[in-house]
Amino acid sequence: MKIIQVHSKLNIYLILFVILLVIVLPPSTAKISCSKVSSALKKEKSVEYNDLKKCLESFPFNATLATETVDAVLHFLSSYYVFFDRAKEEPPSGFTYQPVDLKNELNSIRKKQFNSDYDFSGFNYDQGLHLYSVVKTDKNKKKKQVFDDIVDSSNNDCEVIKIGGKSALQAIIDFANGTIQYSKDLNVRFNMALAPSQPIIQRHIFQQFNLREDFPETSSIKYQLTCPKKGSVSLERKWIITHEDGFGGFSLNCLEQDNKPTFSLNENFASSDKATKLTSRDKITNSTLNNDPKIAHAQMIDDGSLYLLNDGSKTGVVIISVERVKDENHLKNDFQKLKKHGAKKIILDMSNNPGGDITFSIFLTSILFSSKQPNSFPTDIIINDFTIPKIEKNFKKNSTDPEDYDVYNPKFFLSFPFGKPFNSSGDFIGTRKNRTSNLYLNTLTLDENKLLKNVSFPWTNDDIIIITNGFCASACALITLYLSEIHKVKTIAVGGLFEDQMSFSTYPSGEVSSSNDIADYAGDNITNIPGINSLSLTVREAYSFDENKNVKDVLEYSYKPADCRLYYDEKNVRDPSLLWLEASKILNNEVKC
Repeated sequence: MKIIQVHSKLNIYLILFVILLVIVLPPSTAKISCSKVSSALKKEKSVEYNDLKKCLESFPFNATLATETVDAVLHFLSSYYVFFDRAKEEPPSGFTYQPVDLKNELNSIRKKQFNSDYDFSGFNYDQGLHLYSVVKTDKNKKKKQVFDDIVDSSNNDCEVIKIGGKSALQAIIDFANGTIQYSKDLNVRFNMALAPSQPIIQRHIFQQFNLREDFPETSSIKYQLTCPKKGSVSLERKWIITHEDGFGGFSLNCLEQDNKPTFSLNENFASSDKATKLTSRDKITNSTLNNDPKIAHAQMIDDGSLYLLNDGSKTGVVIISVERVKDENHLKNDFQKLKKHGAKKIILDMSNNPGGDITFSIFLTSILFSSKQPNSFPTDIIINDFTIPKIEKNFKKNSTDPEDYDVYNPKFFLSFPFGKPFNSSGDFIGTRKNRTSNLYLNTLTLDENKLLKNVSFPWTNDDIIIITNGFCASACALITLYLSEIHKVKTIAVGGLFEDQMSFSTYPSGEVSSSNDIADYAGDNITNIPGINSLSLTVREAYSFDENKNVKDVLEYSYKPADCRLYYDEKNVRDPSLLWLEASKILNNEVKC
């Protein structure tokens, strides 16, 4: 299905947990509803929306757990979260998100009275659609933005006019603004509301408009279409609701513990809703969810991650979908293969990349260019009175064994900008200005340094270009930003809103850790930590620096748009090699951005 966008010009905030005020249902009603939900799951059928709603609303409110959760979250955020104060400031130009005073918000939640826990965990909600964004040129040569549904083939050429009574484009924008928290850039969030162009991945990252994990506000969504053959069509889709095994109020209260049915999104579920009766082509299958793209304009060299374009330009394509130390030797071999094949140019496709190991980013920049210090962005960490003894103890221990790594061990880091070991724990701690340590750099491991020996590649910064759909997160963001900022490698952002600038990276923070690990690293003696879910938070912040090694900005709050923009169309959204061809033209100076 297609949704027209005529030229158009979160809201990121930390979502800690959600509790909604609801009316507690009579025990008999709740029991019947939960029984119906369990029965549907055992029969491998989609759960009815209203049955699940009544069942979830019946769960009693646990005031003790709520208080302990708020206390623990506030403790960890105020003590370790490096953006605790920055989060309440207005967004820099280019970003769109709602500032939040985390302390005030948590205290406000603490004071509210609730009747019930509204448990969202454990269920998946699917519309049976596979929407993606494309930009087309109409008969007046104006580019417009559309969405297609590639699950139901009869709707592939239909144009989506409205969603839920609202302009289709605006409906997606509003959803991306109000619900998706994975990026500070609306264009990236817009992409994440829709289907990616490559096989994926972690379902909670993409297709967030029609594949959800939080209980939807309505039991179905209405779509108004215009189709070439069928004309005007009204379509209503109910949510296909399945259960994902794991902890949750429903699992503990309603499912038999010795016989839990577990289901995945790849299993087929039928719907009994007359308004959205599903045909066989609407059922969720491996083929429709994975939707492996064809690669028609490039030759595969190695295992789906390495290609040579067939346009005669001798341009290689390296797909990096995650950063893992164990893949570094494979990456080195990929570059050696491209060199052997005579590749003159390289496209680094880093779309749909959730990040990974921090040192991978240093390894990649070092293998392509130089490991000369500083070979990465500097970072710092919040220092508390009770963490200082831990830092001093780690320094005296003088161990660089990977088993002894923690964020308070100076032996695993180097000083900025010279990349030298710290001479004392005090050098690492610094003056504690703004509650933070001195700046420091990550180190490569012994194995990584061995891999870098006797390696030489012919490519310069002018021979390389980076392409992403904006979701290049964490370690991926640090790689792309470093290559762009320091080595002046050109970048391309794909998708987003038509004629908007767009970020090519997301979450360029220094390191994310769980509350459990942080407490262990810091020697934190906090008690009464709820054991249900650990809180993940950023404990190190990364900074950009200029040619004189002077620190400039916190990367997380610096808007860095791509040099060039490309858009999806009805062909390249299924075949990314068409995007690579466009990137190759830019790289080889055949076209301008």
